[in-house]
Amino acid sequence: MKAIILISALLLLPGQFGPVLFAQQQHARPRVGLALSGGGSLGMAHIGVLKVMEEAGLRPDYITGVSMGSIVGSMYSIGYSADSLHKLFKNADWNIILSNNIPENKVIFTEKKYFNNSILSLPVSKKKVRLPSGMISGQQIEKMLSYYAWPAADINDFSKLPIPFLCLGADLITCKKVVLKSGYLPDAVRASMAVPSIFTPIKIDTAVLIDGGFVRNIAVSELIEMGADIVIGSYTGFHRYNEDELQSVSGIMKQVSFFNTVNDYSQQKQLIDILIEPKVRDLSSTVFTNADSIINRGYIAALPFREKFKKLADSLNLIGNQQPVEFLLNKHSYSFNDIEIEGNDVISDDQILGILDIKTGEIIDKDLLSEKIDLLYGRSWFEKVKYRIVPKNDSLTLVIDCIENPRLCFMDQYIMIIHWRQVSC
Repeated sequence: MKAIILISALLLLPGQFGPVLFAQQQHARPRVGLALSGGGSLGMAHIGVLKVMEEAGLRPDYITGVSMGSIVGSMYSIGYSADSLHKLFKNADWNIILSNNIPENKVIFTEKKYFNNSILSLPVSKKKVRLPSGMISGQQIEKMLSYYAWPAADINDFSKLPIPFLCLGADLITCKKVVLKSGYLPDAVRASMAVPSIFTPIKIDTAVLIDGGFVRNIAVSELIEMGADIVIGSYTGFHRYNEDELQSVSGIMKQVSFFNTVNDYSQQKQLIDILIEPKVRDLSSTVFTNADSIINRGYIAALPFREKFKKLADSLNLIGNQQPVEFLLNKHSYSFNDIEIEGNDVISDDQILGILDIKTGEIIDKDLLSEKIDLLYGRSWFEKVKYRIVPKNDSLTLVIDCIENPRLCFMDQYIMIIHWRQVSC
C-alpha cells in the first residue's frame, strides 16, 4: 500500500513528476527498480535505455535481468557505465565468444590437430555415445563473464553489489523458475542465458539450469520483492505472432515455444510503471555484429521518457539523497589462500597446477589468470576449463573447474592395457 501511495503521488502531480507533496517527505525515499528482459542479441538495446537514464540523472536502486538482460544488468550493477558497455559489446569478437574455440596461437603445437577439426564432439560414457546437451559448452562466454566480473569476484551475495542484482534461470529437473541471487556471479549469468540446444546447461548446487526466459522473460515480481517501489522495464523479448506470421512451421514452433513466457509477460507488464519496448522485431536475435544499431534502437525508444526520468529523479532527490555506490572497477588483483581443482580424473592436480604455475599468496590479476586458463585449455585435455573465486570468511579460494575431454578416457584405458600386458609378460 505504501508503494502504491508513493508511486501515485509521483505520477499524478503536475508535470507527471513535479515537486512531491510535503506529506510524502515523511516517507523514506522510494526506490527505483529496473527489469531487463531476455531477447538474445536484441537485449543489447537495454544499453541504450541505460544511456537515457544516465542522461536524466536517474540511477536504479535494484536491477533484475534475464538472459541477455542478465549480462547487461550484472555488468551495470558492478559499475560499468552505459558507454563502457556499448564499447564492450561493440568491440567484442562474438565469433570467438560464441564458440568453444580459442585463438590458434594459444594452442600448443602438438595439440593443434585436435582443435577446430570437427563439427561436433560426442562424449562416450559406459560404452554409450551420448549426445551433447548443447552445441556450445561456454568456454569463451564464461571466460568473458569472469574477466569483466573480476572486480566483484569476492562478492557472493548479489545484494551487496554496488547496485543489488538478481537474475533468473530455469531448472530442467524441476521445470521451475530459479532465482539466482548469490554464488559466483558469472555462473549465475551464464545459467540465465543458457539457451537450450545452443548452450549446454550449467549445474549450480542440485539444479541443472537453462535460460530463465523459458519460464519468465522479465523479472518484475522479483524486483518488487527486492524492495522496488517504482518499476522501469525494458523488454526486447518475443511478442506473439499474428495469423499472417504463423504461415510457416518455424513461426508456429516459435509461437508454441513461447506460450508460457508470452502469457507471463502479459501479467508482469501490469506491474511495470514505465515500460520501454525498443522496436527490434525486424532484427535477428542471433546476430551480434550490429551492436551500434541495436543499442541505438534502445536509445530511441527510451528518449521520449528522458524528461519523465529527469522529473522523477528530481522528485526523488527532494525526498532524500540516494545512497552513493561503492566503486569496484579499480580492483585489479587478488591473493588466494587456497587453490582447488574439481572435475579432473585422468589429469592429476599436479599436472594442472604445473601448467597454471599459480601459487597461494601470490598476487594475481585477471589478465594473468585468463592467460593461464587459455594455456591449460590449449592442451586439449579438457572439453571446458574455467575458474571460480569463492569467498570463505576472510579468505579467497581459487577453484579450477574441469570437464575432461572424452579422448582422455580412451588414452587412459589404452595405457592401462599396455601396462597390464607388460606386467603379464
